[in-house]
Amino acid sequence: MEIKILDHITETQVTNIIEASGGRHILKTPGTLTLVATVGSEVVGFIELERMETVTLIYAKPGNIQVEVFASLLDAVERIGLNRIILHPSATSIAFFKSFGYHEVGNGSLVKILPKSHDFKNAQEVYDFINHQKDRVYSLEQFQKFMEDAYNIQDGLASLHIGGTNGKGSTVNYTKEVLKVAGYNIGTFTSPALIHPLDIICVDDHAIDERTMVAIANRFMGDFLDYGLSKFEMEVFIAIIYFYYRAVDLAIFEVGLGGLLDATNVIKPLLAVNTNIGLDHVDYLGHTYKEIAMNKAGIIKDHVDYMTGEGREECLEVFREVCQKHESKLIQIKLPENVTYHQTSIEYDYHEHHIHLNTTARYQVNNSVMAINILEYLSRYFPFDKEDLTTGLAQAHWAGRFEIIHLHPTVIIDGAHNKEGMDAFANSVNKNEPMKIIYSALRDKDTHHMIETLCKLTDDVTVTEFPHPRAATIAELSENMPVKKDENWQHAVDEALKGDKKVYITGSLYFISLVRAYILGKELA
Repeated sequence: MEIKILDHITETQVTNIIEASGGRHILKTPGTLTLVATVGSEVVGFIELERMETVTLIYAKPGNIQVEVFASLLDAVERIGLNRIILHPSATSIAFFKSFGYHEVGNGSLVKILPKSHDFKNAQEVYDFINHQKDRVYSLEQFQKFMEDAYNIQDGLASLHIGGTNGKGSTVNYTKEVLKVAGYNIGTFTSPALIHPLDIICVDDHAIDERTMVAIANRFMGDFLDYGLSKFEMEVFIAIIYFYYRAVDLAIFEVGLGGLLDATNVIKPLLAVNTNIGLDHVDYLGHTYKEIAMNKAGIIKDHVDYMTGEGREECLEVFREVCQKHESKLIQIKLPENVTYHQTSIEYDYHEHHIHLNTTARYQVNNSVMAINILEYLSRYFPFDKEDLTTGLAQAHWAGRFEIIHLHPTVIIDGAHNKEGMDAFANSVNKNEPMKIIYSALRDKDTHHMIETLCKLTDDVTVTEFPHPRAATIAELSENMPVKKDENWQHAVDEALKGDKKVYITGSLYFISLVRAYILGKELA
């Protein structure tokens, strides 16, 4: 007997069984997953689990196999359930289900409390623990095995997969904001966290609450360790469970690194997206645009269309080849022809929409246009009004992306953490006013090119260090470069705040997150 998540092959059989019994239950509703028991090609049973704890439907084919099917289905939901499994059986079957270890709790309901493998008290304890595990592994084999043994429940989520070198997070944010305005419950998985580790998993702009995160960790940490999962893989699975628990309409997953071997690549989305290709993480992804494009194209799956904003022909050749192999359509987006840049905003017309962005970051034109195309594609599943789109894009705010966090002097932070990102940052800077720039980065980046770009904007560039295992040193950043040096990043920030020049602080997102918390903390002090 095989247990698997409901798919297009078994859905018709399950629907026929329900209709034959006079039921009118709607399958595949948000927050609900259906597991199916099959023998060969025949469906012999199914179970529907709501919000990872309540069984809303259970069926086993009558006959000698019935008890075995019930046992297998209950065992399956007990494998993936969060804290408990709740049954609402008929009065005549209460005794039968009690035989599987369920206890009556009143009103005819039965409950089984699921075991915990750990006893973390708070999120800090969880992160102290998982930070000592592998950060990432560059193979999906163990995680895929883990998900297979969890019945590939990720396949039951309506999801969107967004990869690329730059602009992934902003594209996620624009897409989410429009759908949120349209009334949908949207889950997002993005990395790295800018403010708090829990921020990588959000529903309706609110980070996963600490209590639920700890409960998921306590429930599944033993399994994580048994399968040797990395920290990032653990976080992806926690997100999947949480998105079911919160009954999201759509889960948007941002690729962490590359695509092919990234932990998010276990999902099967409605649409896969690539924002662009840049020379980043070359030690892991390849040293040419073509090699990196091949890795990014690893998120393309059979019969799942692939949308890209990339224009390099060498990358598009890779995408065409991989899409053809997977029988997927390659969708290339076009940018608006006329864009107006104001002092505090950007406007353009696109696909019969007049778009107003409350940002001066020119690179956000590309990201918002990508979001418009994604939304139009998804409108068959998630319809929205024209006003939803314009309102959502106008009110979207993405922390750490050309974000003003201080006035008098004006301080703008931007996570320009690679060559292409820095070029986009430089294109958005107002070059006609005095400025000071503070920069720091990880050592595996093309820091020489990025600092050269910054030095063309001003002769007042300070490089500094920040605490991170992969952070570049002052010596590495300043070598043969006409820059100022300050080993203490807090001191560099404090000195900049004393002046009257506009201050730009840029580089690694890890650096930006520290700076953001520091400056906003001073504001509240």
